[in-house]
Amino acid sequence: MRAKRSVLATLVVFSWLLLVATVTTWAGDLASVRQAIAAAGVSWTAGETSVSRLSPDEQARLCGGLAETVQGDVVTNLDALPADALPANYSWRDVNGKNFVTPVRNQQTCGSCFVFAPVAALESRLLRTYNRPGTDINLSEQIPLSCSGAGNCANGGYASTASTYLKTTGTARETCYPYTNTDGTCGTACANWQIAPYKTTNWSYANTTFPATAALLKTAVSTKGPVVARMVVYSDFYNYTGGVYTKVSGQNMGGHFVLVVGWDDRTSAFLVKNSWGTSWGESGYFWIAYSELASVDVRFGEWVYVYDGATGPMAGSVPADNSLLLR
Repeated sequence: MRAKRSVLATLVVFSWLLLVATVTTWAGDLASVRQAIAAAGVSWTAGETSVSRLSPDEQARLCGGLAETVQGDVVTNLDALPADALPANYSWRDVNGKNFVTPVRNQQTCGSCFVFAPVAALESRLLRTYNRPGTDINLSEQIPLSCSGAGNCANGGYASTASTYLKTTGTARETCYPYTNTDGTCGTACANWQIAPYKTTNWSYANTTFPATAALLKTAVSTKGPVVARMVVYSDFYNYTGGVYTKVSGQNMGGHFVLVVGWDDRTSAFLVKNSWGTSWGESGYFWIAYSELASVDVRFGEWVYVYDGATGPMAGSVPADNSLLLR
């Protein structure tokens, strides 16, 4: 009995020491990021977020955006508009008071950003196509994750392959195959969902080179709607709580796909929807400086994907007014 108590006491002490060490390490990391922000003189804040206390392995799994190679059958044909043809600020969350961006989702600890970002783009495109602002058309990310062959939770994947799947096959409502935070199996989806799927009409690259230009990304967002962009995440990004992000410290954690929904020239930043839930960043969003387009570390927008049209069962909808677009 004494031996058992001794073992139990040892385990309790060990667990306590491990917890103290973890908290101490996290606090030290946060302090280091804050010091780097102050030293750089940049305008973003760091704090505790829903992902800042994850283990390094769990944090790395949030970054499943694999570097692409251009698909030969997908064209790149977007030309940047002149600077004087673009507004100083723009947001698909507020187009004449109408919101064409669906709520922030949460990929949890699966490296599935390569499906979350394209599905988010499809959701926004549906709201535009059928003129349904403010509607939460919640589509299944699990279907393209389990069925498209674009990648998996452990190793990440390709937004191009996921986008092609959304074009050729599509997806269904979230209730058909709710997100599981695992690779799942394709056969688990509800029966006959492919009879009336939600699909993108087409997709293409807006940019496949480094660095991208602010004018090109603005043109893509304003004329095509919210667009998917790839970036490289550094460990300071997990502590982002607000302001205009520029990388100040940390290690390369991997590639990540996100949805660009707007910009503001007053702060020289793009507005971006993430897929880490609403307890990270600015309620799930972040601002990123135009300068990160040319950052050899972050490489924001090195790959940009645009979506042309969408189809799917949207009861009570009417065609969108083309005046919502700049051209």
